[in-house]
This record gives sequence, structure tokens and C-alpha cells, in this order.
Amino acid sequence: MTKDEILMILEEKSSQENKDSMAKFGINTANACGVTSADIREIGKKLRKDHALALELWETGIHEARILATMVADKNRMDDELLEKWVMEINSWDLCDQFCTNLAYKTESAKMKIYEWAVQNETFVKRAGFAMIANIAAKDETLTAAEVDSYCTLILNECDDSRNYVRKAVSWALRNIGKRDDDSRKLAVKIAKVMRDGGSKTAKTTATEVLNELNSKEVKTKFRPKK
Repeated sequence: MTKDEILMILEEKSSQENKDSMAKFGINTANACGVTSADIREIGKKLRKDHALALELWETGIHEARILATMVADKNRMDDELLEKWVMEINSWDLCDQFCTNLAYKTESAKMKIYEWAVQNETFVKRAGFAMIANIAAKDETLTAAEVDSYCTLILNECDDSRNYVRKAVSWALRNIGKRDDDSRKLAVKIAKVMRDGGSKTAKTTATEVLNELNSKEVKTKFRPKK
């Protein structure tokens, strides 16, 4: 499928109603067609990995086309320069999360990018840093205790950022760390209590979210030894 064919499909599936709904969820619709997430996933399923196509889709600047670009890009060809270019051009939380979840966390530079992006001032670059932690914490079985500790340090250092798009990503990252295993849950709870007891209003809000989830019966039962 070519870039033009994909753009034609996006146009066919677009609607102002969908665009209005996206805006209600805080999605930047300035360059969006107005295509549902379900339809984007269906289109993505029909596409194979095609890095050249991914580059073409991204360069259109169209919101939905850029999401599809993150689905078909070759992680092995996402060098430092290209990762930086794409992350700096992100202008919406959902594209940020798709970029990290579909592509960036799988790249060779992923763990290095966490430390670079999580301390940046740009809202969606910083969000990307913590979205990367959330993905790696949930999916990388090789993650070491030292790496988890360093992510927790990043979270403590940056948890006072009051921008909601950043705050929610910090919460996502710490909650996913806490859902790895019981030791990680206890560590994340400890970090959240530090945030709650000595942090800003923003940090306290995040801490409450984390503690509510990680102290829930559902999460605790997950790690309880089977009889």
C-alpha cells in the first residue's frame, strides 16, 4: 500500500464527529483527519514493516498518518538523529504514546533516550521519557534492579512538573514499575510515599494514584504466593 492510498483511506474514514471527539480527549486535531483509533489499528494491521513508507507518512504531518508511521517503521533503522527529529515534532499526547509504545522503546537507543528525554523542558519530549519507562517496565524482562532504581530516581526528581501531560506519564511509569513483581511493587509504594509526604501538590496527586492502584487487592493478589 502506498502513502497516497493510505491517505485516501484515512480521508474516507474521517469525519468531523470523530475529530470533535478526539478534541474532547485533549488530542491536538490541528492536522488530524478525524479517524478513530480502531480504524487506525485496522489499517495498521494491513501494513507490513516498511521504513521508507514510514518516513513518507511522517513527513505528511497528518496526525493519523504519523501514528501509522510509528507502526510500520523499522526499529533497527531509527537512529539517534531520526528519533530526535520525530520526538521533537510530536504535538499531541496520543501520538507521543504511540511513538513510544509502537516503536521508540524497542530501539537500541531506548534506555539512553529515557535519561535524555525525561529531563527536557518540551512537554511531549518529557512525556516520552516517562512513557518509555512505562513501556520498558511492563515489557522488558531483562530490566535490572539497578535500572529500576535509576528510573525511580528520575521519577522523584521530576515528579513536581505540574503539566498534566507530564504528570500522567510520571504516574504511568511508576505504576508500571510497581506491577512488575512484589519487590518492585514495594519499591514503587515507597517512592510514592516519599512523593506524598514531602512533595508538591502535583507529586501528592501522582502519589495518590500510584498508591491506590498498587495497594489494591487486585495488584496485591497478583503477587501473592499460590497455596
